[in-house]
Amino acid sequence: MDSNSEAIELTRKLEALVPQKLGGLFQEYGVDINDVLASLKWKPLVLIIGNYSSGKSTFINEVLGRDVQRTGQAPTDDSFTVLAGASPQESGKEIPGSTVIRDASLPFQPLRHFGESLMSHFSMKLVYSPVLEDVAIIDTPGMLDSVTEKDRGYDYLGVIGELAKISDLIVLMFDPHKAGTIKETYQVIRSTLPGAAGEDRVRYVLNRIDECDNIADLLRAYGTLCWNLSQMTGRKDLPRIYLTYAPCDESSLPQGFEVWRNERDELKRSLRSAPRLRLDHILQQVDGAVRELRMEVEALDSFKQGFLKRLRASLRTWGLVMLLAFLFGDTLTHLAFGYPEVSFLGELLSGHLDISDLMWPSLWALAVGLAGIVWIQKIKFPAYTRKVLSSLDSLIKLDTSYKTDIWQRVKSRVRDLITSNPGHQLRVSHARNLLRIEKFLRHDLKKFYRELEQGR
Repeated sequence: MDSNSEAIELTRKLEALVPQKLGGLFQEYGVDINDVLASLKWKPLVLIIGNYSSGKSTFINEVLGRDVQRTGQAPTDDSFTVLAGASPQESGKEIPGSTVIRDASLPFQPLRHFGESLMSHFSMKLVYSPVLEDVAIIDTPGMLDSVTEKDRGYDYLGVIGELAKISDLIVLMFDPHKAGTIKETYQVIRSTLPGAAGEDRVRYVLNRIDECDNIADLLRAYGTLCWNLSQMTGRKDLPRIYLTYAPCDESSLPQGFEVWRNERDELKRSLRSAPRLRLDHILQQVDGAVRELRMEVEALDSFKQGFLKRLRASLRTWGLVMLLAFLFGDTLTHLAFGYPEVSFLGELLSGHLDISDLMWPSLWALAVGLAGIVWIQKIKFPAYTRKVLSSLDSLIKLDTSYKTDIWQRVKSRVRDLITSNPGHQLRVSHARNLLRIEKFLRHDLKKFYRELEQGR
């Protein structure tokens, strides 16, 4: 984009378009539209995570141009702090986590299910800083070794995952003394971030390199981090790692370290370009959410069509039985009980058929028809539903790993909808809804991608 303002304007258009075009469909299929739009709310977010003492708070204070967060060698804060822009009069005000997480105008509502224990470790701090006019920064507790949910009082990795989903830039910091060896760091890189954010949104930073005694010491720390990252990510091609140090008297730096003086400035520029990164992120989020919805609808349409196919076969069978009951039902009654005195078939063959002779055949046909309806409702459809629920994967043709990944995310939603009200799924026009979704993906969303590409 030419500027952050253009990216913000496109974001607002997308924010209005999604509820207008697909809001009803998301609701119909059990998806909270607020969760889909969470990344569209408020302003771009930058998530700062890393080992304790990796320099997160120092970096934030430097970016903001003032001392806002406490710094120190030991863990200094056990809370998540959202740093948001404010006027000089409001600067310094803190808003408790319960208010922040419950505020529908903010993107943090997905954190509600972590409970009250998180809310006491979550807050928003209003800060007067030009940097925070178009972006908000989330400072996080430092990652530790041998820590459990019981130790923290809440699911730390779960919270990091939710924040990563709504963040537009993630800065992951290490220090040379603990280059990726912290247990929580391993879990975040190995499990949490891959499921929550694209690789393009993560910036890896080896910070505080000025604490290395010499180039050889730095190379050992860098090599250790590269090795650990390769083990954590499972990749041979490593992402870029920024090598940074806090502003200082460069005469005190080990010889040769000056070459990395611009790395920190480049990292700070990434933070300021968050609105442009955000539009990429939002398009990916919306695209992903709509494609998940499409697969959910496709699976339910497959469920519906599978039963309708069986229903048509059953109706043919029961139709034949109704015809036989109409023709021979009163004959069987006559043979068994001597009533009625004349049968429909006998009167038809004799040519003396009267309208009154249709009563018993009609009653027989109606009885068989009602029995068929009961059989379909009470036996056929429940049996079909149980069979589908026991093999949900049969609803979708999983011919690519991409489709398999999407299916794993929506499978539980499909199961819940079929389990809770299977009959309703037969009444919904899933095929028509699929057309609406396809139109949004091929026309509306592609238009935003084109505008984004044209503005780069």
